[in-house]
Amino acid sequence: MRSAKKRPAKPAATRSAKPTVTAKSGRRARPPLALEPKRSARRSARRSPERARPGVLRAARDDRPVVVAHAGAGGPRENSDACERACVVALEELRRGGSALDAAVEATVVLEDDPRLNAGIGSSYRLDGKTIEMDAAVMDQRQRFGAVAAIQHVRYPIRVARLVMDTPHVLLAGEGATAFARARGIEPFYPDSERAKRRYEEVRRFFLRHADHDSFAAWRGHDPAAYWNFSGAIRDSLLHELAEVAGPGDTVGAVVRDALGGYGVALSTGGTSIMLLGRVGDTPIIGAGLYAGPAGAVATTGDGEEIMRQLLAKRAYDWIDLGMEAQQACDLAVRDFPEPYTVGVIAVSATGIGAADNRTMPWAAAHLD
Repeated sequence: MRSAKKRPAKPAATRSAKPTVTAKSGRRARPPLALEPKRSARRSARRSPERARPGVLRAARDDRPVVVAHAGAGGPRENSDACERACVVALEELRRGGSALDAAVEATVVLEDDPRLNAGIGSSYRLDGKTIEMDAAVMDQRQRFGAVAAIQHVRYPIRVARLVMDTPHVLLAGEGATAFARARGIEPFYPDSERAKRRYEEVRRFFLRHADHDSFAAWRGHDPAAYWNFSGAIRDSLLHELAEVAGPGDTVGAVVRDALGGYGVALSTGGTSIMLLGRVGDTPIIGAGLYAGPAGAVATTGDGEEIMRQLLAKRAYDWIDLGMEAQQACDLAVRDFPEPYTVGVIAVSATGIGAADNRTMPWAAAHLD
């Protein structure tokens, strides 16, 4: 379902792109892909932001449509193939005349439909091992914004967020968001995946072995039992055996520049298993998880509470707006992010793209020649 009106693409955007070879695997990419290197940004984030990153678009101005997609900070590099598929779909949307926002949404739908990723059908259980709540948001260069938080029983939260953009509101949450989805014809879907079950058990075992791990930082000094707000008893959950809990979640999303110089960003997450009922992370918070404007678009991923405290997406966008290249802004945002929290950032501007993280972040970029 797409409610945004199509804008005709410039003739230059409809030329067939030359097939190129992906940087890591050596596989020939499908036209119209021209993939940028999917390097781990750990080294990039440690460099001075004044240094150039090889392989990234760095023209004085680049009018080519371009897409950058990521599959979450802390995720395995093998998941970058999902990002490549998302880029293909996004560029196809642009070739049909779709806007940057349309393309970002379609790229994110691809990622929501991958059960390996923590969004859509692969979303994580909450602390009770039963509840699944999801967040999603979209934004474009005109600073139109739409988001859903703690939504349940939908397959593609990003499509609901796009629908919210066309209402008088910018954010719907919880039961209201789910009811809105039904009112707009979104069919019920419970994303009860094997990934979610496996992840919940992995988290449980990890916590029992590593109660002093940095992943618990947000919960240190807090008694989970004092905050328990699920209908089931705490003894029936993993918290019955844990004194301290926390853990990073991962997010999926894309930033896009179209042939008309428009920008769009879309972001979706299934949260983390270490969440109370109703917890909302950075994804649907404007300026934290994402931001877009006339200068570009930025999306973040990682430890949501800290990303919100830093207003990280807006901070990176402001640097781009002041003239910093997208890669430099991503590097600086990651470099300044406090330890031990996980973070990743992707961005696109009029002069190029950027991607950086302090762990690993599967990502890919593609453009039309």
